Amino acid sequence: MTPARILAVYRWVFALLIAAASAQTLLTEGGANPHIAILAPVEIAAALLLLQRRSQVAGLMLLLAVLVAAQILTAVAGQYPMHFLQYAASAVLIVWMDRPYSRAAGGLPPQDRGL
Repeated sequence: MTPARILAVYRWVFALLIAAASAQTLLTEGGANPHIAILAPVEIAAALLLLQRRSQVAGLMLLLAVLVAAQILTAVAGQYPMHFLQYAASAVLIVWMDRPYSRAAGGLPPQDRGL
């Protein structure tokens, strides 16, 4: 498996896990917490934007904004979870590691486009 393929698989797994976790949080806590009702759908949209190379930077920026907001809201509530930082680091890594492939002439080799 090539590095580009590994990155593509990781991108999909990460984005789908973020979207699923956000959907689960929205369904279980969204009615009781207006912040979750706003942030979770935006986080899902950001994760979906992260899936496409053309929209990955927009997805990254949106996801980082949501994660910062979530971190602030949980800190105000007296909690300091570290998983938001881990999600942010993973999203930045995905976009940063993709840059050499997108700069190469013609982008990814044919065998590494998509899954």
